[in-house]
Amino acid sequence: MRETVKLIEVARELPVSRKNLQMLLLLLLCGAAAYIINLADPALEPLFLALVFGIVAGNLQRDEEKKRVVERYVPFLLPIGITLYGVNINIPYLGEFHPEIVAATLISTSLIFLTVFWLSSRLKLSRQMSILLACGSGICGVSAIAIISPLIKPRKEEFSAAIMIITAVGLTGAILYPSIAHYASISPDEFAVLAGATLHQTGIVKISSQLFGVEEEALAIKGIRIAMIALVVLILSIIYSESRFYVPWYIVSFLGVALFSSTYLPGEVVQALRPLATVMFATTLAAICYTVNVGRVQRVGVKPLFASYAGWAVGVAFVLLLLGSGAL
Repeated sequence: MRETVKLIEVARELPVSRKNLQMLLLLLLCGAAAYIINLADPALEPLFLALVFGIVAGNLQRDEEKKRVVERYVPFLLPIGITLYGVNINIPYLGEFHPEIVAATLISTSLIFLTVFWLSSRLKLSRQMSILLACGSGICGVSAIAIISPLIKPRKEEFSAAIMIITAVGLTGAILYPSIAHYASISPDEFAVLAGATLHQTGIVKISSQLFGVEEEALAIKGIRIAMIALVVLILSIIYSESRFYVPWYIVSFLGVALFSSTYLPGEVVQALRPLATVMFATTLAAICYTVNVGRVQRVGVKPLFASYAGWAVGVAFVLLLLGSGAL
């Protein structure tokens, strides 16, 4: 209740003028454009596109007053965006899968997560950057990074760089996986396991698996990893809470929306709500990245890229080993 009152107070304090509404419209256009482009090419993650649009718009205008206005809108947009994005999280019924596939997916996800986090720490990246890269690599790509970032509070350049890196690794997978499938002589069903258990973004899983006619199977396996974001968010919210055992209200509402939409809402209602949720969250990312300095993003360096690629390679090797041994 207290948090709801606080959000209302933030909304009341938002600057309202013609110029500021134009800025809000610009951010909304960034989010909508990102979603529309994603419809044309699912490999292009709408959250990643919104980030790029936000950075470009902010660095082209270079208006400090506008950036201050946008920063005041973020605390209002972020909780709403995260809450609505819960409809994009489908919590699967694990009884629908063979136990060995569930186990392999959970182990490979954990292996990727731990490898990326360990390497990032060894390379002396910040704890926040390490967590962003690990969650993005192991769970659900850009959306995982966007959801957990308010909890761990990384620097804006770390947040932006993490999204760009995870997108680059995912696109690399989309390019290489058909060749890997050919040289490893794996069947379409086995490819569904490989793609669903190791590729980053849902759109990339969809495109890669379409080539083999196993889109539904691969996306279902990917759903197991996506559902893990609920557990990770809950754990991080407790670890990083300023008060003991405190979970932010928008995290609770995000988890509630994800559970409700996965179990009770009719499929057609969920499909109708997803565009709104995606555009809203994409708009939020555009607002966050509007104030990002490109030069600072470049200074993040290549160490995060190495850690992410290495963790992904370990996950791919593990799944291929299981497939080659006949364990799956």
